[in-house]
Amino acid sequence: MTEIKLSTHDIIICGGGMIGAATALQLASSGIRVALIESAAPGKFLASQPFDLRVSALSPQTVSLLNSIGAWRYVLKKRCCPYHRLRVWEKLGFGDVTFHAHEINREELGFIVENRIVRIALWERISETAEIDVYCPSSFNKFDYLNKLVRVTLDDGNQLSAKLLIGADGANSAVREALQIKTSRYDYHQSCLVASVHAPSATKDITWQRFIKTGPQAFLPISPVDASLVWYHDSEFISDLAEQDNAALAQKIMHAFPKELGEIEVLSKGNFPLSKQHAQSYVGRGVVLIGDAAHTINPLAGQGVNLGFQDSACLSEGIKTAMSEGKDYWSEEVLNRYQSQRRVINGIMMHAMDALYYGFSNDFGPLKFARNSLLSLVKFPLLSQPILRYASGLNPISSKKSVATLPGQKHEQG
Repeated sequence: MTEIKLSTHDIIICGGGMIGAATALQLASSGIRVALIESAAPGKFLASQPFDLRVSALSPQTVSLLNSIGAWRYVLKKRCCPYHRLRVWEKLGFGDVTFHAHEINREELGFIVENRIVRIALWERISETAEIDVYCPSSFNKFDYLNKLVRVTLDDGNQLSAKLLIGADGANSAVREALQIKTSRYDYHQSCLVASVHAPSATKDITWQRFIKTGPQAFLPISPVDASLVWYHDSEFISDLAEQDNAALAQKIMHAFPKELGEIEVLSKGNFPLSKQHAQSYVGRGVVLIGDAAHTINPLAGQGVNLGFQDSACLSEGIKTAMSEGKDYWSEEVLNRYQSQRRVINGIMMHAMDALYYGFSNDFGPLKFARNSLLSLVKFPLLSQPILRYASGLNPISSKKSVATLPGQKHEQG
């Protein structure tokens, strides 16, 4: 009979993706002993590897976080693509606005990075961090809460014990399911095609998004000669596109996308249905949810990953503040404060993305005129600068309760 092992830590994190790994590093920086559970390591980076279809537009706020935990330098050693301009316009409309990094006194508005590369960089940093014990390959099976301790049972029968369990295990969270927390889910009845393309003639210092009646089309540069394209449409249309060979798909894209794209070669492609979900609670006794385990959002403006990193920063700062004040970091007070801060903000962002999504997918005359007028007005610095600062995370949404500031970042006025 195999002997069951019990290991004790301060905090257990289920999920070693970008958000879980970043949270582990933030907590470890304060001397907290962390157990990180993950079913599959990200592997090593090779420059010859094809581009990952899953990419994110990382805001300056997120880059600041990654830099503060020592992971950003590992991203820079691999591949990422800064962008300095962001253009938004509507086909057959008069509204057309381009935001520039210099408007907010920055060198870039953000970086387009493959999700896999961010994860590899975080794991490289974790390998240097003595306070983090990685259990991989391993999976969460169940947990019990007794005497103010969480005891997690792994798939191999071994157990981990801690004061707090953090569920960072994605949209299909096993931790959330074990807590029996329900989600509010919505299906947009549309799908999204994502394609990595060789696009040598397209300008690479800009990311753009064009709105048409059937949904947005987006361009995200991933190298000096390559890009990630995103195409929203009804599910049947996207399924048909995904079944095309790469040469035929390239022709379809060049016909449908703006002329700014130029000639392209499709390198890889994928598609997924559009939906969102929001956990009805982020907390349970000794347990808290972050990232996709707590919320998923319409990927329209690429804010999902950035919201997850904001969750991570807010929870980590709350835990470290409680410790510095001699309070129990696993207490209901600390966890509920995190929930009250993040659940409201995440909900606001969800509604904002829906307003954009539905507002630009409607040909109703007065609405079309209003949205194009708004895009035209946004060209003026009085409006463009606050919008850019918010999108960059330099002026995060705050409620009556302040949102945690990222390490090394001060709340700015104005």
